[in-house]
Amino acid sequence: MILDSGVLADKKLLILYLLSKIGIPLTKPQITNAILENNLIDFFTFQQCIFDLEESGMIKHTIYQKKQCFTATDKGEKTVDVFEQRIPENASRIINNYVSKNKDSLRKESQVIAEYKKAGEKEYIVSLKVIENELLLMDLKLNVVSAKQAKQICEKWKNCSENIYSRLISSLIN
Repeated sequence: MILDSGVLADKKLLILYLLSKIGIPLTKPQITNAILENNLIDFFTFQQCIFDLEESGMIKHTIYQKKQCFTATDKGEKTVDVFEQRIPENASRIINNYVSKNKDSLRKESQVIAEYKKAGEKEYIVSLKVIENELLLMDLKLNVVSAKQAKQICEKWKNCSENIYSRLISSLIN
């Protein structure tokens, strides 16, 4: 399917609009999910748009939490400001709804990190982090005896990090 340049420009504008509204770096899979699950752009057109947007300096790669992410550049943000009225009302509503429903979970996904690695025959190092605005708030490393424990700790951290973090800080301060 060959798209004319006006249709392709409108599709690129949708991606820029998403990145502008979400306001946090997103991985390519996160952007892909947002666009494709809402049927805003087909997969192949999306790939072309991402490539073109990066080539034209509208979006840029950043490394955030050891992941390759995309953010809108100043040029991309200005483009959204100038051409936002070209976005169909239905598409902007879909993107705005997606952002309001998913921004917190996407932010948490990039700010709460839990990972583990094998350190010895029966030894695993679990690393738990909280990052806010690119500032490392906490980095806790635990030594556990099984992969099962390491996985459980990582899962618990991902699901309950706010509560655990506040309880830890409270315990240390009081």
